[in-house]
Amino acid sequence: MKRIGILAAALAGVVVSGCQFAVSREAYQRDLAAMKGQQDQLETQKQALAGKLGTCEGDLAGCKDKLQAAVRDQNLCTDDLKNTKALLDQCANRGGNCAKDLINCQMAKTKADDDLRKAAADRDRLQRESKALADSLARIQEGVKKVQNRLKDLVAAGKLRIRERHGLLVIEVASDILFDLNKSEVKAAAKPVLAEIADALKSLADRRFQVAGHTDNTGPDAINWKLSVDRALAVLAEMTAVGVAPNNLSAAGFGPYLPVVANDSDANRARNRRVEFLLIPDLGELFRLGL
Repeated sequence: MKRIGILAAALAGVVVSGCQFAVSREAYQRDLAAMKGQQDQLETQKQALAGKLGTCEGDLAGCKDKLQAAVRDQNLCTDDLKNTKALLDQCANRGGNCAKDLINCQMAKTKADDDLRKAAADRDRLQRESKALADSLARIQEGVKKVQNRLKDLVAAGKLRIRERHGLLVIEVASDILFDLNKSEVKAAAKPVLAEIADALKSLADRRFQVAGHTDNTGPDAINWKLSVDRALAVLAEMTAVGVAPNNLSAAGFGPYLPVVANDSDANRARNRRVEFLLIPDLGELFRLGL
């Protein structure tokens, strides 16, 4: 602006001093007005630029604030990213352990399912076996009742006793009915009795019996023991002779060692001199029943 003012003054001086250049007053005024208009335009532009500069400076300050906020946000995001990565690493580690636990649980479940199926199969098998054994026991009990019914007349006549000993069916025949004193040959009169017993035992063809001889305590034990064995064998021979299967019979002698009453009278000693038929239990059935 100073340069424009100086130029105007110079031009004015030229006009006033009568310079060789002839310049009309009107041209001077016109040029001066033009320069002043230019000066006003420049001033307006200066003010506009100053306003824009202020605006830009404000925008720059705002941008600086935004940049600082963005930097803070970036730092926060970086921290969050680090924390998230740490959490992801922890989850990955836990996930690995959980996967192992899941596999172990699945394996344990598979084994438990197999064990359960096996247990169910065993239960069904045991139920079938228990039913079969129960049916077998019922048949045995029915057979025992038939034996008792068939021999009830002999029981009523006092020729034998039927009793239970330690859970076993025992048919007891007095030796005086079967044998003469100190003898082991079966009396002829006793053979019909043994024949009836044999017919009763045949109704239990799938069961085994033991023929057991017993004596009183009169005389040497060794002689009584041998006598009890000989009498058991003699009765066994009679039973097989009338049709009892030999594989269903066995013989044993107990001498005076298993008395049913004390050997303190003639009547009691006669009671102890006896031959017994014992129904032999099937041990396999007992074991399966858990007895």
